[in-house]
Amino acid sequence: RWGAGEMVLAGRVLCVMMASASGHVILERFYDPISEPDQMRWRDRLHRAEASSGAGASTVGESDCDKLATRCGVARHGDENMVWCGVGDLRFYAVGSGEYDEYTLAEVLQALASSVKGIVKKGFTEAHAFDHYGMICLALDEIVSEGVVEATTWDTIRRAIKLKMAD
Repeated sequence: RWGAGEMVLAGRVLCVMMASASGHVILERFYDPISEPDQMRWRDRLHRAEASSGAGASTVGESDCDKLATRCGVARHGDENMVWCGVGDLRFYAVGSGEYDEYTLAEVLQALASSVKGIVKKGFTEAHAFDHYGMICLALDEIVSEGVVEATTWDTIRRAIKLKMAD
């Protein structure tokens, strides 16, 4: 179960997170209301799962960003799927349940990494991510809305952001 006493709707993205290689959380979205202690437990589970997979096992170079989905690390915790991968100095994580299996979650992370690449253009670093934080948040909002995957191609995400910015 997602958190003690919390009900999880079947088939949804539960969490998406972007962090630095040193573990600083840059961006985090929980799509179900859970307590801060439960959020901390999930951060810890994700970091431990990544660490147990071996250093750099799920990390791709910036030039291979488009192949990210094929290199994701995968683990399960109860009924939830956990997926993670890294590009440059950034780490991407997602948790899902039901129909949101490791393949769908890897697609979400691929879309987020492609969006970061399209937005930042300078490299996958913590500083560049913070410089473009607002646009990255808009991109994630287009990728996942209320736990449901909406858009997964950079072109679709880019156009949606432009429409929002025009309003």
